[in-house]
Amino acid sequence: MFSSGDSQPITVALNNLVNTSTGAKEYNVDMAAAMIAGLPTLLVYVVAGKYFVRGLTAGAVKG
Repeated sequence: MFSSGDSQPITVALNNLVNTSTGAKEYNVDMAAAMIAGLPTLLVYVVAGKYFVRGLTAGAVKG
């Protein structure tokens, strides 16, 4: 289903990155890749965090 590298989700690409090097589980490479993969989500939250909180509190008001 994800035979080409362009259509792989990030979780599949991370798994392939770690397993293709030696076949042994290398946790340092796995964790470094996971941190790099999580950076865009964290960046969006930092930039737009106040809007998320504003939307949650506006939706919680009754009346």
